Amino acid sequence: MLARTHIALGMMTALFTAAYVGTSYFEGSKDFMTLLVVIIAALLPDLDMGTSSLAGKFGIIKANHIQRIWLGTLLILATLTVVYLRETPIFLGILFTLFLGAVFSKDFAQKGYYLLRNFVQAMVAIGFFGAAYYYKQPPLMGIGLILILLLFSKHRGLSHSIVFVIITFILVKSVSTYYDYRDYSILFTVSMISHILGDMFTKAGVMLLYPFNQKRIKFPLTIKTGGKLENVVFLLACFAAFRLIKLL
Repeated sequence: MLARTHIALGMMTALFTAAYVGTSYFEGSKDFMTLLVVIIAALLPDLDMGTSSLAGKFGIIKANHIQRIWLGTLLILATLTVVYLRETPIFLGILFTLFLGAVFSKDFAQKGYYLLRNFVQAMVAIGFFGAAYYYKQPPLMGIGLILILLLFSKHRGLSHSIVFVIITFILVKSVSTYYDYRDYSILFTVSMISHILGDMFTKAGVMLLYPFNQKRIKFPLTIKTGGKLENVVFLLACFAAFRLIKLL
């Protein structure tokens, strides 16, 4: 499903939980921190996919920008080759190599983007490890571990599993307890579950029992990602969320 649908489902689920289970996170003014927690939870499972909205936050530069830089570099090299190497035996070979580089520039840029994005995510994770050790903040170690695990996770594998839901619940609970802060573990968990259930309505399904079983599980009725039925789900989730706000 698209990011907007996951956010809408996450908000609907969190608001339903707050309205009928008794949590008080949305009482009074709908505070920014609660909304941010719900949105992050709704998008977190797709951090294992480099093209997702949340994963893109680790991308310093977009793939199309990398492609432009690459093509510009090839053009400069081609110009230098024509000016300085025209009379040499390797002239045509270099031009042909540069031509191939231009033909496959899109693939090169995409791989370069993934490499850079993954590197940034790894550095952020290492930063959390360093901060956890230096400042004696154990919960930060868990955040770093999540970022590292998702770097090596198959898409819709670990991050869409029951195991991951349990891990993140324990992590959010421990963060709240350690810092004596508001306990967002329930809202975080239900928002994540809404994401997983949403993806179970798509043809690809999810590895719900990963790592014990890598079989993809989906509902009998599936919808196309970004299709008309998903647009209907998005609108219904938005409508339900607005109705639930009135109950708080």
